[in-house]
Amino acid sequence: MKISRKFLTAGIAAALTLSVAASAFAAGLTVKTKKINEGQVKTATPVITGSVGGAKMDTLLTQMTTKNTVAEIYKYLPSDSQKITLDNYLDFTNGASDPVQEGFALVKGSAFLVNAGFDKEQKELGKTKADEKYKLDIDYTIYTAGDELLSLEQHASAYTGGAHDNQSITTLTVNPKTGKIYTLADMFIPGDAYKERLEMLIAIQQKGDNRLKAQMKDPAVAYQKVTITGNEKFYVDSDLQNFGFYVVYNPGEVAPMSAGIVKYFIPIDTISDIISYDMN
Repeated sequence: MKISRKFLTAGIAAALTLSVAASAFAAGLTVKTKKINEGQVKTATPVITGSVGGAKMDTLLTQMTTKNTVAEIYKYLPSDSQKITLDNYLDFTNGASDPVQEGFALVKGSAFLVNAGFDKEQKELGKTKADEKYKLDIDYTIYTAGDELLSLEQHASAYTGGAHDNQSITTLTVNPKTGKIYTLADMFIPGDAYKERLEMLIAIQQKGDNRLKAQMKDPAVAYQKVTITGNEKFYVDSDLQNFGFYVVYNPGEVAPMSAGIVKYFIPIDTISDIISYDMN
């Protein structure tokens, strides 16, 4: 697949306005929301239609996002519950007459079990107040949705006791025509040049963040040095105000758990010379 330079370079502002902004939510590809709520478990999953790849690709893309929703719910299933392995998710849902609806049924069923588990544990612990109630909320954000690229994040927030909510993010960047899921490495010219560039840009942001905290009399964050492997979670944001890549880390991966989810913004004009425009 050849990604157009109009799409992935900063270019002239007028050209960006016409090409990128218009392609961000193309007329063909549509993203709708499927909400499934079971008591204290609330989910919102993207449903893809109108992709260049046709109806079968729409189904595959929706299966990908639904699988991510199921994966988050599974983290909170009671240990004695039976569950399908995520490795077999596509085979399992494809065995149904309607794979998309089968996936949603799996979301509903697993959410029901998690909610029942929450209720049971709360009663055993005597947690009856509203602010003590356990919860799991799963939602998503679409950052690019066009003929050539679909890029999004799915985020979950759960409270199961303790000092604060547990948060996590899953990202997906995929070709809506072929179904190929892109890694961060796929987005750049082969070699290590992109790794060094991203590591440098991230280190600058870490240092800048702590300098700002010092000015505000806030404690510095004990960031870890980031070493790029090419398999990091990421998404592409085609909004003109935030045009670029975001490299995403879940709590505890590059900073203390208390720092929460950490994102590093890589502006498109800082990497346009090393982006791969021919991704097959």
